[in-house]
Amino acid sequence: MVRTLRATGVYRADWSLVIVNWKPAFADMVAEMERRGIACHDAPPVWCWTVYSPFNQTATSLLGYPDWIHGRWLLTLDVPDALTLPTSYAVWNDYLAYTMGSADEPSTMDWSGRRVWKYDELQVTIPELRLEWVLRAAEYHPDPETAAAAAKWEKEYEEYLRAQNSP
Repeated sequence: MVRTLRATGVYRADWSLVIVNWKPAFADMVAEMERRGIACHDAPPVWCWTVYSPFNQTATSLLGYPDWIHGRWLLTLDVPDALTLPTSYAVWNDYLAYTMGSADEPSTMDWSGRRVWKYDELQVTIPELRLEWVLRAAEYHPDPETAAAAAKWEKEYEEYLRAQNSP
């Protein structure tokens, strides 16, 4: 992503990186963005969170150990409002569960962009990431517990790979 952003000034997400069971909900997000005049260029949206979101909790819950091992960056962006779609993180996760077949409702997504309870946060989707929107970029490290677990996972995974490649 960083290489692409530096080389072209634009990064678009790739459908091949979207978990198969999530694709229907992501396609609905793209369709809503398109209805609002936000062109996604046949790509899934890029997910962002507001400055008020608990970044560490969100990152820890969404990223796996391989993600932390390879490093992550926290970007501060200034995206034109007309190219953003804010939605409730709680409602989105309920809708995501519905589209995967593990919940009875909600059968439609609430696109109002309002929080539904006091612990809810807004997520923001954008059609792409543009270099001109990046105000700041900093390496983003996990909390110590997650870092230790990721290091343990990496060691165990390397041992597993060595065992698989042994005669």
